[in-house]
Amino acid sequence: MADGRFSVGVDITRDRVRCLVVNLERRVLVSRRTRREFERSESYVEFVGHEVAATIEESGVDRSLILGVGVAVPGLISESTGKVTYGRVIDNAGLSAADFARYIPYETRLVHDSEAAGFAEFWDRQTVDNAFYISLSKSVGGSVLIANGMYRGDGELAGEVGHMRIHDHGLRCYCGRDGCLDPYCNSGVLAQHTDGSIEDFFEGLSAGDPEAVEVWERYTSDLAIAVNNIRVMFGCTIILGGDVGAQGGSHLGDVRAKVDRLSFLEAPAETYLVPCSFTEHPIAVGAALYLVDEFRQNLDTALSLASRGSGGRMADGSRATDGPPDQ
Repeated sequence: MADGRFSVGVDITRDRVRCLVVNLERRVLVSRRTRREFERSESYVEFVGHEVAATIEESGVDRSLILGVGVAVPGLISESTGKVTYGRVIDNAGLSAADFARYIPYETRLVHDSEAAGFAEFWDRQTVDNAFYISLSKSVGGSVLIANGMYRGDGELAGEVGHMRIHDHGLRCYCGRDGCLDPYCNSGVLAQHTDGSIEDFFEGLSAGDPEAVEVWERYTSDLAIAVNNIRVMFGCTIILGGDVGAQGGSHLGDVRAKVDRLSFLEAPAETYLVPCSFTEHPIAVGAALYLVDEFRQNLDTALSLASRGSGGRMADGSRATDGPPDQ
């Protein structure tokens, strides 16, 4: 059953916390957004714990059915230590799941926000085995799917497209270097022209607002460089996600046309460059889905072992299948 278990996802940014509850089929039961400036303090992690508790209470689900809590943050996270090893976006280097777990009475996992967004997007794509997800939000990041599994490389750097250098002596990035993709293609580059609203920017663009058209022209020229480089390196489907991908899908043709002009291949960008399909709080949902995925894998393993031990028949006499369990 889809509502047999539940998971909690938390998305932490510089100025707010989103917390939500999902079931085993990725459906969001309740979502809660609270403004709070990030700070390195005990009171902040305690606040996040209170938000998790309040969200679970609002959802009305039985607490015993909560699998755990995934906390997504901007920053590179070590798989061996579970700590943020690079966290300049919100100055969270050294933060760990254990810090949040002091106020969260469930299994707690810390995940990279861009990878979480990609995980939510990849979750329901049955026809794509290899893909690169570009997260175009307040910062630029990415995640990589290879052979239907998340690829993290030898460290924590796989997918960090925001730090691909696209211009010599270019704009200063938050990482301290010049010319990275991030300062050219984060969502703020567009939203700053409409009082911080990415939705209003695309409304103006659709209406032919001259300023929006000019800004979009520069933005897409820079984004096309990154897309072309990713395509050359990975040769796979490329998904534009984050705030820009979610809002700007109808204007994707502008990006595709510029990618085609850069590409040495004849295959048009419309065959591989697509907008994201999952747009409902993908970072928080993706963070929650790590616990759901682990539960499903463990259940599959248990069913397989039970099947082999009973000659393929379960305790009730039914025959186990090799496919995923009916949740």
